[in-house]
Amino acid sequence: MKGLRFIQGYYLASPLFLVAGLWWGWEVRVTFLPDPRFRFAYYVLLSTLGLLTHFRPASAPWVALGESTLNLLLIMGWILLPVLTMPDAISNSDPIGVPYTVQQVLVNGGLAGSFFIVGFYQAQGAILERFPWLGGGYLKGPRIR
Repeated sequence: MKGLRFIQGYYLASPLFLVAGLWWGWEVRVTFLPDPRFRFAYYVLLSTLGLLTHFRPASAPWVALGESTLNLLLIMGWILLPVLTMPDAISNSDPIGVPYTVQQVLVNGGLAGSFFIVGFYQAQGAILERFPWLGGGYLKGPRIR
């Protein structure tokens, strides 16, 4: 139950993260989207997911698992695409660099990874609670008669 409130609070706080990013430049949630329109759209998605977890608490682990997976995939693309295009930049004599700092990657990746783990274990608990026969023999080991 404590984990569910934590997930709900995280997603319901999305507008505060947006305001912090716009006013103070403290972008910690959606650093991988440089275009403000896409960033705003992602915050709308996060806020919608927050409302979903508020009104349907049973969905919270699944929301955390799904959104964190998407977030981690976007972070990986954000990190890898500039690295993969470096040979072309070198051959074209373009400036070489990456559009992120280590701190941005660590903060955003740490948040997404943490919520992925929380969501994973909450979803796993919900599955095993709903279908106890799935985890019975597997988690306890083989039964010897």
